[in-house]
Amino acid sequence: MRVSDDGGRTWRKLDEKWKHPDNHVVWIDPASSDHLLIGCDGGLYESFDRAETWNFKANLPVTQFYRVAADDALPFYSVYGGTQDNFSLGGPARTADAKGIVNADWYVTQGGDGFRSVPDPKDSNIIYAESQNGGLVRFDKRTGETLDIQPQPADLMEPLRLNWTRRSSSARMTATASTSPRSTSSGATTAATPGKRSAPT
Repeated sequence: MRVSDDGGRTWRKLDEKWKHPDNHVVWIDPASSDHLLIGCDGGLYESFDRAETWNFKANLPVTQFYRVAADDALPFYSVYGGTQDNFSLGGPARTADAKGIVNADWYVTQGGDGFRSVPDPKDSNIIYAESQNGGLVRFDKRTGETLDIQPQPADLMEPLRLNWTRRSSSARMTATASTSPRSTSSGATTAATPGKRSAPT
């Protein structure tokens, strides 16, 4: 982010040390240009000294989800999703705890830029979660184990083309992750079948 102190003749980089990047919205207090609010991939930050220091609003549980999915767990289902710059997450949709749902109830299923997350339709403790450039993991809620199941090319096969994000249906991702020749029944990585490629959907 850049700022001009002379009506736009020159510009300098605004100090964002100790602040998350990827800004989306800026509010400048009309009564004092030293007072700023900035919404970014990391949440909401406030400065009272023209960006010399930043105050992160940690009491606002907000993030940007690409997509959200739910499992079939009882008595309360859980929700999952990939977030912009802040991992893939899972957490309860409801709780019997008198305190309600708290930050500690949420957990990371995959690092990086989170994309699609899909609960296994036969076992709500298993979550398949994507990240950028074709990252794919199988996360077990019971143990916290994360297993890399990204498809890998077999011998003599061209490298797989992995985009920043993939265009696919949730059903296809679950089927690919849990039953394709590229993974075992437990999700362990094996080589892809030469000559077989899925068409984009």
